[in-house]
Amino acid sequence: MNSESENVLKALSSSTRRTIMRQISEKGSATYSEIMRVLDLDPSLMSGKFNYHLKELHEVGLVERINGEYRITDLGKRALILVDQVTDDAKLDRYGVLSAVMSMSPRKELDLFLNQMGMIVGLMISGLSIIPLVLTYGTWGIEFWLFSIIEILALAFGLIAGAKMIGIIRKYKLGFSSFVFLSSNWFFIRSPNRNNFFVASFLTIGFFIGIALGFLLPYTGEMVLHSLEWNGIISSAMVSGLLSITVLIRAKRKAEQLEELGHEQ
Repeated sequence: MNSESENVLKALSSSTRRTIMRQISEKGSATYSEIMRVLDLDPSLMSGKFNYHLKELHEVGLVERINGEYRITDLGKRALILVDQVTDDAKLDRYGVLSAVMSMSPRKELDLFLNQMGMIVGLMISGLSIIPLVLTYGTWGIEFWLFSIIEILALAFGLIAGAKMIGIIRKYKLGFSSFVFLSSNWFFIRSPNRNNFFVASFLTIGFFIGIALGFLLPYTGEMVLHSLEWNGIISSAMVSGLLSITVLIRAKRKAEQLEELGHEQ
């Protein structure tokens, strides 16, 4: 065993340092003050001890500091997996998420997330379009043909995105982990881009809730089409959709930034 390996094992021997690594990993990336706050440490009393542990992790290459934020390195990810495998209550990598993401670049994480969202968006729009399509069937009016086109395009969009998603899953052998959307084990929870992904997901859900209500309420007689309430719901949905796109653009920029920093190192 070389000195580098011994230093890594020595760093992992401290439960405090393992806790710091887990907290950084769970947030994707975190500033100095954020880590101390999550660990409930008093800066006036514990900053010296905390600096020591953070320095140890940084010197052996388990964490790195980029643009004022700390994040787990590839070596740190492997170390977390090792720790999980030798502890009885290991749950971090139950679905092989960390193992898979070790081989994925920030851009590939973004690609997988976008294709997953694209599949969900396409299939949900397709599902929503069926309702007015069925209700206007037989009229052969402009509404029927409009919803027919929307149905075909949405279904095609969802299937194409799903096919691309499956391609990435097969390439990186992600398996079941890629479908654990509601689990903390899902890979983007541990990505430095996680906050953007989470916000985009939340806004997209808001968009579909608004669109669904805008479709269904007029047909059930609960709301008048083009009324003030209806316009408010649709406007809110549109704002959520636009904000989601804005956040995804921000996520793309961050992925490119992380990619460039990785190449420089």
